[in-house]
Amino acid sequence: MEPRGKREQDDEKTDSGMGAFPPLSTQSNALSNNRPVPDFGLLNSVLQDAEVTEIMVNDLRNIAIEKRGQIIVTPIRFKTLYELNRVVSLLLEPSGKVLSADQPFAVSSLPDGSRVHVAGPPVTEFGPCITIRRFPKRYSIENFVTNGTLDARMAHFLSACVAGRQNILISGGTGTGKTTILNSLIALIPPHERVITIEDTAEIPLILPNQVKMMTRAKSAGTEAITARDLVANSLRMRPDRIIVGECRGSEAMDMIQAMNTGHQGSMTTIHANSPRDALFRLETLMMTSGLDLPLGAIRRQIASAVQLIVQIRRFRSGARKIISIQEVTGTEQDTLLLQEVFLFESTQAGDSHSDLGNFRFNVSAKVIEALKMQGIKALP
Repeated sequence: MEPRGKREQDDEKTDSGMGAFPPLSTQSNALSNNRPVPDFGLLNSVLQDAEVTEIMVNDLRNIAIEKRGQIIVTPIRFKTLYELNRVVSLLLEPSGKVLSADQPFAVSSLPDGSRVHVAGPPVTEFGPCITIRRFPKRYSIENFVTNGTLDARMAHFLSACVAGRQNILISGGTGTGKTTILNSLIALIPPHERVITIEDTAEIPLILPNQVKMMTRAKSAGTEAITARDLVANSLRMRPDRIIVGECRGSEAMDMIQAMNTGHQGSMTTIHANSPRDALFRLETLMMTSGLDLPLGAIRRQIASAVQLIVQIRRFRSGARKIISIQEVTGTEQDTLLLQEVFLFESTQAGDSHSDLGNFRFNVSAKVIEALKMQGIKALP
C-alpha cells in the first residue's frame, strides 16, 4: 500500500476532502434495472468473485479484499476522487442515504444482501472509506462440515436443537461469521412456522415461506427512529413462532429475552463476544440499558430460563473460521450463571492456541438430550 503521507490530492474536486457526489440519473439507476449485477466500475471484479467475503476501500489507491480467509491487497486504483464518489453514490442508492460532511457515516445493503458501510470526511482524511461485507448464498450446515467449521456430530446436534426449538445465542468477534452461521440455522426451521426477523441492515435472506423481515430506521429530518426494541415489541403482536434478531446490541436484549421466556422457543440472535461467558456478561449489560430497574440476580435468572445454548465462533490467523465451543446454560447458583461444555474444539498443536488444526470433543448433557427426546428428536446420531 502507498504511504498516506506522500500522497497527493490529484483531483481538483478534493479541496475539502469530500469532493462531489454525482447524480445517478445519467446511469439509469443501475440497481433497479434488469441487469443482474449493478455497475460499480472498478469494484465489479471483486464484487462478482464468489470467494471474496470482504472488500475494504481504504482510500483512492489502497483497496484490499478478504478471499478464502486471507487479506489480499489488490491492484485496484481509483484515478480521481470523483470516480470513487460515484461508486459510493451507487452503493448507497438502495438505502436512499447520501454521504456529506454533516452525515459522514452511512450504512446500506446491496440486492444480494451484502452489507455496506461508508465513512467520509471529516472523519476520514483521504476521501470515503468503504467496507463491504459479503455473505455466501445459501450456505448450508453441510457446507460448514465440508470446510471444517464444525464436524458432522455438531451439525446433527445443532439441527436437532433448531428442530427441538432451543433458544440459541451465537457469539463471536467481528468478521467471525456469526450471521452466516445464523442464516444456516434459520434454513433448518420447519417451513410451517412463522418467523419474524429483525435487523439493522438486510443480512438475513427471505428463505422461509412464512417469514417476515423487519428493519430498523435511523432518525432523520421529519422521521422518528424505529429501533430494534420497537420491532421486537411489535413482533409479539404478529403471532410469531420464533423471533430472530440479527444482532443484539442494545436495550432490545431485554425484550428478546422476555420473548424467549413467553412461548417463543427456538428464537435466535447473535452477539459480539469472545467467549460464551463474555457473551453472558454482555447480554446482562445490554439488558441493564432497558430502563427496567431489575437486580442483577433477576436478570441472570431470566437469561438462564431463556437461553439454552451459546455457539462460539472464532476466526484463526490462517483465516479459517470454526465453532470452537457450544455451551449449555444450565441454570444459576447463588445468582451466578452456570455453563456446561457440550462441544469443544481442541488444538492438536501443543502450545499453539492460534492453530486451527484440532478435533472436536463433545459432552451433551442429559438435560438437553431429554428436552429434545420429549419432542421425538435425537440429540446425536
